[in-house]
Amino acid sequence: MFVRKIKSRNSTCFQIGRKEKDRFILIKHVGCAKTEVEIEALRIKAREELTKIVLENQLPLFPDTGSKPKAKLLNWHITGFHQVFGGVYDLIGFPNNLLRDLSIARIVYPRSKTATIRYLDRYMGIALSKDRVYRFLDQLSKEELTGIAFRFVYQRQKGISLIFYDVTTLYFETETEDDLRKKGYSKDHRIDTPQILIGLFVDSDGYPFDFDVFSGNSFEGHTFQKAIDSLIKRYEFESLTVVADAGMLSEDNLTFLAKKGISYIVGARIRNLPQNLTQIIKAHDFSKDHLLQIPLDRDRLIVDFSLERQKKDFSNRERFLRKLREKLASGQQLIKKSKYLMVEKGGKVLGLDQERIDADKLFDGLKGYISNTKDLNADVIIKHYHNLWRVEKAFRMSKNDLKERPVYHQNREKIQAHLLICFVSLLVMKETERMLKEKNYSLEKAIEILGKVGQGEMRIGKIQMAIDSELDQEAQSILELFVGH
Repeated sequence: MFVRKIKSRNSTCFQIGRKEKDRFILIKHVGCAKTEVEIEALRIKAREELTKIVLENQLPLFPDTGSKPKAKLLNWHITGFHQVFGGVYDLIGFPNNLLRDLSIARIVYPRSKTATIRYLDRYMGIALSKDRVYRFLDQLSKEELTGIAFRFVYQRQKGISLIFYDVTTLYFETETEDDLRKKGYSKDHRIDTPQILIGLFVDSDGYPFDFDVFSGNSFEGHTFQKAIDSLIKRYEFESLTVVADAGMLSEDNLTFLAKKGISYIVGARIRNLPQNLTQIIKAHDFSKDHLLQIPLDRDRLIVDFSLERQKKDFSNRERFLRKLREKLASGQQLIKKSKYLMVEKGGKVLGLDQERIDADKLFDGLKGYISNTKDLNADVIIKHYHNLWRVEKAFRMSKNDLKERPVYHQNREKIQAHLLICFVSLLVMKETERMLKEKNYSLEKAIEILGKVGQGEMRIGKIQMAIDSELDQEAQSILELFVGH
């Protein structure tokens, strides 16, 4: 038996047969092909089929130790990440340069710059030298990139009138301080290392559009005026309402905003309010009316009661008091004195201050807000304030998903470049996340699926050819979302 190849005008066919009296007896028709690659693949298949037929009804005299002909994968790299995250990056309008690759890598493989270079080369087929990457970092412009981000966010919202501001800290893997990297109050509980303070602006949907960097020993309330002043000098707002937490609440900050004609909604620490205001709050029957509004000279103080919040406040305090009692009973040293302890002038702890505990209970379930807005009712003001979680989510995405900290760079330019890559990546992630929700995919799931989408080269026999990965239903579903955007 043997394989016969038959050529026609349009195709090449392979058949298995034998000769009898100069005649070809067909045993099996393997198939026909047109292209060079298909013909080569069919030729290999015909040889395999011939071997099967020959050995079908007889035992081989010697074991078959030879390997069957197989296609050889020469190289393969991931393309799914660039198809999706790269498409969103382009949609936002960021520049088509090395930042595109670095931002995509930051999203899918957030590691050091050296590890990023290895990953891009090994898994995405993008060869970069460390010198080239570090030279490029020095060219990044914060003004250009935040300007692009602002225009994108402004256009998708058809204007920006409500913004949210908050700060966080990023620590460094070093003990060396300078004029920027300073030790201070750390939101990551890393008081042993120097840090920087980041102030971030997001819109009402949580899209980041600008940020500022401050020295690590800055008080967060003192960053507020500088950040706002920088923002309104760069961009034009027809009207503007700023939402911030109680850490930004100071008479200086509110007066600053009022003079600029900016509306504000900030959290109020109602336990620290003047006595005349706390007396009004204590006298109000929140069981009948959960909202209390008190006019101030320039603002409104709004106090809202929630039964769920009351239960949580009570539970948190009781848990804390239980730990205090256990430490007092065992004679453990109290490193930090609590407001619930009675302490002598010499520092000796006498026990729990029940009067202070009872006074605190009166505020369980209450949350305060201060605003100078005239055209918003109290429920809307409270709703806007509660959307501060969008800034907190942006910080979590930066720190956890993008591994923004610890920071390893030392000079100011490289530090800012690192922050810019994370900022750009965060905005790309935010818009991608929105689009993925159409088909109920999370970012994490999408990254897992897209990591299997790629292309490369393989060799079949003597023929070398390009290949694409077979797309399963999930990959097709995700890619369809981003086609045409």
